[in-house]
Amino acid sequence: MILFVESPGSRRRRRVTLFAFLLFVVSLVFLMNDYRLSEPPPEDIQREKSWARSGVMPDIMVSGIEVQPHVPQAGKPFVLNVFCQNIGIVRTGLYDVDVTVNDSSGNEVFAGQTVHNEALYPGQTGSVFSASVACGNTPGRYTISVLVTPNGFEDSNPQNNRTSRVIDVR
Repeated sequence: MILFVESPGSRRRRRVTLFAFLLFVVSLVFLMNDYRLSEPPPEDIQREKSWARSGVMPDIMVSGIEVQPHVPQAGKPFVLNVFCQNIGIVRTGLYDVDVTVNDSSGNEVFAGQTVHNEALYPGQTGSVFSASVACGNTPGRYTISVLVTPNGFEDSNPQNNRTSRVIDVR
């Protein structure tokens, strides 16, 4: 950097010249030093270096299990509806929904699966499974388990793809 300054004839010009010279020296100091960030010391928190988890991804989750009537009667079927929501920021791809219903002794009384061809857009909630379930003649506590499996896309939080609900059958 070449600095051309007229010879100072007044105080104001001398101050401007001095300020320009100091600015020139400070910029040279910054150019000579290496101010790049270094690796953290070993006692610091380790940073995530994997780009797979920090990318933009969908996050499908089971948002609700609905039973109608609210308290089913033994020997009569009840309607089971499952809802999912995309809480990610990118639309989902195809996904499978597996639903099982077990009675109080652990025996499976219903199993159903469906494949969804329609994507859920960010923030969208959709009904992903609906069936009429015959619970048998045994009253007691029944457990409804739901598992959503992504096909062809990576889910950012697979822990919220599985849920269960316990209902009382009278």
